[in-house]
Amino acid sequence: MLSKKLFAITILLISVGAFIFGIHLTFFSNKGLKKTDALITRIDEIYLGHDEDGDDYDYEVYVQYEVDGKKYIDARLDTFEGSYKEGKTIKIYYDPADPSVPHGETKGMGIYLMIAGPVIFLIGLFILLKSSR
Repeated sequence: MLSKKLFAITILLISVGAFIFGIHLTFFSNKGLKKTDALITRIDEIYLGHDEDGDDYDYEVYVQYEVDGKKYIDARLDTFEGSYKEGKTIKIYYDPADPSVPHGETKGMGIYLMIAGPVIFLIGLFILLKSSR
């Protein structure tokens, strides 16, 4: 019974953490950064190996954009989304103090975590209440 309670409390803590991290990604991760358009110049597919789920790949996205008249070509983006395609124009963020490092949009994952967190919390709460009986 103690292990079920410990499991439920662990789930509750993880869900709260996921929710808070989702808030951070959605509302604060790009704070202080400026937004601009960037062109995806290439996407490199990197084979990571084969596991029980099949082949595993990572993707490196390179973009081209301009800030204050200076062009940044083949700058590596820190995010990847399935909708990214070479030649597509996307929104990116950059630090005005160092515009050479582009950052991708993080709201999608943040919103997902803000939804998943409470759902997981309810599951953990249900397990905790059920184990208390």
